Amino acid sequence: MTLGARRAWVTLAVVALAIALVAIGRWLWALGAGVPILYGEGAVAHAAILARDRAEYAALADPRGLIFVAANYPPLYFRIAGIADPFVAGRAASIVAALFVAAAIARTAFTRSGVLAAVALAATWLACMPVATWGPAVKPDLVALAFTVAAVLAADGRRRPALAGVLVALAIWSKPTAALPAIALAVSLGGRATGIRRYAAGIVAGSAAVLALAGGDPGAMFEHVVAWNALPWHADQALLLVLVLAVVFGVPLLSYAFARPSGAIGAYAVAAAAIVVLGGREGATINYLLDLVTAATLGLAASGDRVTSGWARPALIAVQLVVALALFDPLGLLGGRSIGTGAWASPARLAAVHVLPGDLLVEDAGLLVADGRVPKVDDLFLWSRLLDRGALPERDRLLDAVSAGEFDAVVSEVDLSRIAAAPAYERQRWHPRLVDAVLARYRLTREADGLFVYQRAISLTDRVAFP
Repeated sequence: MTLGARRAWVTLAVVALAIALVAIGRWLWALGAGVPILYGEGAVAHAAILARDRAEYAALADPRGLIFVAANYPPLYFRIAGIADPFVAGRAASIVAALFVAAAIARTAFTRSGVLAAVALAATWLACMPVATWGPAVKPDLVALAFTVAAVLAADGRRRPALAGVLVALAIWSKPTAALPAIALAVSLGGRATGIRRYAAGIVAGSAAVLALAGGDPGAMFEHVVAWNALPWHADQALLLVLVLAVVFGVPLLSYAFARPSGAIGAYAVAAAAIVVLGGREGATINYLLDLVTAATLGLAASGDRVTSGWARPALIAVQLVVALALFDPLGLLGGRSIGTGAWASPARLAAVHVLPGDLLVEDAGLLVADGRVPKVDDLFLWSRLLDRGALPERDRLLDAVSAGEFDAVVSEVDLSRIAAAPAYERQRWHPRLVDAVLARYRLTREADGLFVYQRAISLTDRVAFP
């Protein structure tokens, strides 16, 4: 390594490590705060609580009064997050998984290129926007990612195919998109029947262990995890995700592509690219980039002198990390921004919900779970998408409940009277029929911390009943 290259790698290590340490500090704050930071955490946390009684895949006609339970992930992460308060156990599991992946990248780089590359690449992975944002999420992404990376390393060089099979099975039973890396690893083991058999046996063993732990109704699980996740795919959304990838991680990705990827890590990269394409599915966000940024960084770590010899690459990566941080503010460090998708929301929202009495319909159900309350509807996005495609009854219980004023208040992250001008993700969360029902029965009473509070208006029936 030349003197110029060493200086550039030192610069990258310093910049990436500084951002990574800020990110980890925010992760630990989120762990202690016990509040939702990303949309969708509430649905996972609620399912984790229900999973303690093996009831996460609840029927729509749940006798406990629940109207809609999403639970659209396999059961493994629900069991992990349900060990304790999901905003503690689930978040801790994600953080540990993220640190494991960083350690795997560091170890791989250290064996090929030494300490400097190990620190720079591991810190780069931690500092990149998708990881910094989703690292502590109460979501199965990072746990599935850690199992996948462990499986890739076990399969690399065809060393331990049975262990790779067990690990990739655990990844799939955390998040279904891990099935693509599982197929890619099977291809990378091709040509050796013994290796394939051991790999398949490992998948069967890992799956059997999870199913024995999870129990429950397989049919209901299939409906929640497979049928409900079959949402429309849009090419423009996939292209937008690719553009975001280019802005936040394009340099490392191109660097790895030019390093002629091969072996299990190269196979993983191909599968990870396919996962990015799947990001055109409604509801997908930057978490669909996690596998590809991980495969690329792991591949660079394994490439040795082919990527560490020049100065331009580390310098450009350092610039890109800073630009992405400034453009997207993934950790919610800059004030004055509205709640968005793919970025942390303000913790002050919990106080705004806490002071509201009675039964609430809240766009981010995590605010109810964190407040110790039970959400009757834990994922408005999925409910709206299912209603839109006709997968819910025409006389839906939620529409009836809102029309009848059964909720004391409705809390949204958008002015529902102006939702036509709202971002696409908000329009996907609020079906037009639900918006009409809310505006007909409720009135906007206040706006606080990015939340819009609609409280039940007194109807003619109410006036007659309570003169």
